[in-house]
Amino acid sequence: MPVRRYAALAAGVVFRALATSAHAHAIAGMRVFPGTLTFSDPGVTDEFDLNFGRAALSSTPGSPSPDISTTSATESKTITKDLAFSIGGAYQGAGGNAVPSGFGNVAVGLSYLLWKSDSQETLITGALNESLNDTGSAGVGEPYSVFSPTLLFGRGLGDLPSKIRLLRPLAVTGMVAANIPSAADVPRSVTWGLSVQYSLPYLQSYVRDIGLHAPFNNLVPLVEFPMQTYTSGPYAGQTLGTIDPGFVWIGHYGQIGLEATIPVNRASGRGLGVILGVGFYLDDIFPHSLGAPLFPATPRIA
Repeated sequence: MPVRRYAALAAGVVFRALATSAHAHAIAGMRVFPGTLTFSDPGVTDEFDLNFGRAALSSTPGSPSPDISTTSATESKTITKDLAFSIGGAYQGAGGNAVPSGFGNVAVGLSYLLWKSDSQETLITGALNESLNDTGSAGVGEPYSVFSPTLLFGRGLGDLPSKIRLLRPLAVTGMVAANIPSAADVPRSVTWGLSVQYSLPYLQSYVRDIGLHAPFNNLVPLVEFPMQTYTSGPYAGQTLGTIDPGFVWIGHYGQIGLEATIPVNRASGRGLGVILGVGFYLDDIFPHSLGAPLFPATPRIA
């Protein structure tokens, strides 16, 4: 199998992890999980997200890492309060001829909230995602589909003992997805990620008011760890990824996030990149129309 085919798969998955927007805001008890910028969090909501990124990432371990800019858009629509459909795509632009510019394949998905605990500030969601073959530009979109069953979770630490109550604003979100190409000669991989967040709104409202004012009282500093591990092919067992420190500012109708991207090893790329994400909470902007489930729950009559 040509090395270029492996490079296309690796670049597609890594840059999807970099550019694809996440589900915007998930709530469990008093905890609001903001939308992370490099992988989906366990929210099942109505939202529209835009991400803009630039980084020098390697397409395969040890390969050159040209500067590539990405722009992505994703919309998620609730069917019921626990089930949502999503559709999105990304455009990549490159400064040289080594990497083509154009649209990647269109990605669609279904996500379902499997479990929610308000007292433990926990969410667990399952998703079925697929990038559709031959829906992107020549040289950028792949001629095969990639099916990705996914598990996502979020856990807030608001139930920690009072002696360490300043750690209660901490939260962790994560995901793991098996990427299964429709072409038998394309290597498989596992995408996985973790984010560690410290919510200043949670600190101010539920732990201790330290007198922060706008815009700092709505900030959530965080670090994301988006990773990709090959499970077959010539790079089996090798991992590409980045460490992404930054913050998300949460508003009533949306959010803005900014993160740096730092390759975890030489195989992953070189230098610093950046991601800017803007999310619109359609369920708050249009609660009775575009932001409402297609099939809302019917009130039970006693």
